[in-house]
Amino acid sequence: MITTTVGSFPKVAEGRYGTGVIGAMTRWQKQELSNDGLERVFQDVTRAVIKEQEEAGIDLPTDGQIRREDLVTPQPRKLEGLEINGLERFFDNNVYYRRPILTKTPVRKRPIFLSDYLFAKSCTKKPVKVVLPGPYSVVKLSEDRYYKNEKPFLRRIAEILNEEAKTLAQAGAMLIQFDEPALGFGKPPLKQVVEAINIAVQGVVAKTAVSTYFGSLNGALEALQRCRVDLLGVDVVSDPKAIGAIRRQKWTKELALGCLDARNTKLESVTELHALFDVVLKRIPKDRLHVNPNCGLEFLPYEQARQKLDRLGEAVRRYRP
Repeated sequence: MITTTVGSFPKVAEGRYGTGVIGAMTRWQKQELSNDGLERVFQDVTRAVIKEQEEAGIDLPTDGQIRREDLVTPQPRKLEGLEINGLERFFDNNVYYRRPILTKTPVRKRPIFLSDYLFAKSCTKKPVKVVLPGPYSVVKLSEDRYYKNEKPFLRRIAEILNEEAKTLAQAGAMLIQFDEPALGFGKPPLKQVVEAINIAVQGVVAKTAVSTYFGSLNGALEALQRCRVDLLGVDVVSDPKAIGAIRRQKWTKELALGCLDARNTKLESVTELHALFDVVLKRIPKDRLHVNPNCGLEFLPYEQARQKLDRLGEAVRRYRP
């Protein structure tokens, strides 16, 4: 089993890191902190977050998405055709994101996440997982004032993400994950979603993954098996019925099992986690199973986030099938 995280890490642990991203960004916005000063904070906290994951026994760390305000804001900051609008609620969470507005054909003029990845890569000897927003979630979280039609918007975003993924793979990224929380809500056009994901991963010389979390997949798991990715991430905390879907599927991919609740401070027991492992390993070979929190850890206080990671590492070390 491979231990990993979905992506984000708490940004507000002032005491733990000696500084905090939220406070630093506030000072920067007030012009009380220089661009170089803000970058030093980002680097210090990213370095600390990666170390936290290593100490917890995480095999495949992320950069904690320390520089990102939310899932989609980095795109309009570096793409032509997208602007940043006001705050909107982020799915069924008590947090908010800045809604992008599409005003013309989006164009990628330069890499979006390359510098983040290269810095994270320099902080550890372990492979670093790169997390990108999935094309469908970008479209659903944006306001389209240009195409006014989901299908061409979805295709164009998938093409841009494909450019970004190829750049990251060329820089050494071994696993590139596309986050698709929007699949858990409403009735997604699954044929179009699969087509968009396949465009996003076409020609990418690295392992690729789709991570789903929040809501309920409502039968989408079968369709997602048609995505040309190596790994599917499934949140069995938000959607306990997904365990049954996993057991019914004929799996041809690796599975990332979202098994700790990253939106609840209650700490799972090793026994609870082992029971989940037992069920899933009847369907998925151990060497094809990743285990991780069900979503990013940004919704938890720092101490509880670290406890969750420690418990995950402990559960995997102690597991005996």
